Amino acid sequence: MRLGAKIATATVLLVLIASGAALWFLVFNERSLTQIVSPKEVLVPKDADQGQRAGAQGTAAPARAVQPVWRVNCSDGQAGLDCRAVQTIFIKKTGQRFLTVVVRMPPDTKKAVMLIQAPLRTYLPAGVALQFGQDAARTLPFQNCNRLGCVATYAVTEAEIAGMLNGADLTITIQTRQKRPITLTVPAGDFPEAYAKMK
Repeated sequence: MRLGAKIATATVLLVLIASGAALWFLVFNERSLTQIVSPKEVLVPKDADQGQRAGAQGTAAPARAVQPVWRVNCSDGQAGLDCRAVQTIFIKKTGQRFLTVVVRMPPDTKKAVMLIQAPLRTYLPAGVALQFGQDAARTLPFQNCNRLGCVATYAVTEAEIAGMLNGADLTITIQTRQKRPITLTVPAGDFPEAYAKMK
């Protein structure tokens, strides 16, 4: 076989292998999203899940064993202290992060902003449906995507913050690429304590 023919054959094989790897990657990511059938069973805040499992085993977990669901991170900036409360939902079986909700208090405006980071392979045109407690749901568009996921932001009203402080959970719905809805409940939990630290 001539050298040119060998190079052509090797090139074709490399293209086929690369195409197969890309297809596998896309299918794997899609399956990791579409296999989530019952969010209440497989998607939970990581630390809350640890406490639930301790209780299910018949042993009362110490109060310190259950870590806060909402975590507060602050950083110094030119405008002042920039704080955010973060809650992350994990997939039980794999421990992978699925969805993150951030409530940020910008130091310049002091008005809360919510950021929702959904997983990749989400159906972007559907956006994110966000509901505070029993209020009517609203749909937020995705603004951008990166290697960590796709992001939507929302300027939270004082009434909605008050609802979360009084225990109103968040309900978030996204869709898979096959337009299959996935609805999650993000518990308010210890949000009042986190919000107090932010202020």
